[in-house]
Amino acid sequence: MTGPWRVVDLSELSGEVHAAQGALLVGDERVPLVDVAMMLTGPYVSLHGSVIDRAAAFGVGVVHCDWRGVPVAATLPWSTHNRVAARHRAQAELSLPRQKNAWMNIVKTKIRNQAAVLRALRRDGVAQLERLAAQVRSGDASNAEGAAARVYWARLFQDKHFRRVPRARDVVNGLLDYGYAILRGCCLRAVVGAGLAPSLGLWHRRHDNPFTLVDDLIEPFRPAVDKTVIEIVTAGASGLDRPTKRLLVAVLDHQFDASGATVGTAVERFAQQVGRYVEGEIRSLRPPAMELSHA
Repeated sequence: MTGPWRVVDLSELSGEVHAAQGALLVGDERVPLVDVAMMLTGPYVSLHGSVIDRAAAFGVGVVHCDWRGVPVAATLPWSTHNRVAARHRAQAELSLPRQKNAWMNIVKTKIRNQAAVLRALRRDGVAQLERLAAQVRSGDASNAEGAAARVYWARLFQDKHFRRVPRARDVVNGLLDYGYAILRGCCLRAVVGAGLAPSLGLWHRRHDNPFTLVDDLIEPFRPAVDKTVIEIVTAGASGLDRPTKRLLVAVLDHQFDASGATVGTAVERFAQQVGRYVEGEIRSLRPPAMELSHA
């Protein structure tokens, strides 16, 4: 594996964390920062100033969690990408047809990745999702994404009454919220690292959302979290405890595509591809397809 890969979860730690000689010092443990992609902190962790300084120097994203362990904020180093100014301008000037074309390919891949999860779990609905993916057109004007979601969630949990509702209080939605929050932090780090402006989305455009591009890029990767959540639920988990959080954080290290890239690596590669797309170096986006073996 190349590049930083480790997620250090300190969200339940009560105490101080320091940094020295290129490593995090957590109690008696020494964690080389060169191996760390992201660090989770909680309300009872005291970070020495050296931690923020060294984390920035090594490109480590620091994600801050609330008392529930749910990520609520992030600290990232300023991008050192050599095309950052050019890419910000290109994002702001990207034509509507290219925005719509990019979103079409993101939605197509998201639906196909959802189908891959159902296929791996031997669920019904795969053919329906494949048909919907084939019907996606520029800008997803027919909202195939929404139609696919209705098929997918009902088949995934084998419950026609299940509804994906962010911040709902049931166990399944809580697990999905946490897993997506971790994935979103990974996407934010990748976007900044690629020299892109997180607030200039390809399709998401809400004025009160500073991370619209992140919310575009995350879509093809959500099924990786979904598969782990269904495995956790099937194993009988009753809530978001420490072992469950570890399983969801570990999603970033799961193999994602046919090249053998992990979720975290695939996210970084996709962010770099988006950078080339907005600058006109490539004609179309090719979000990574999820490759899974059958259960």
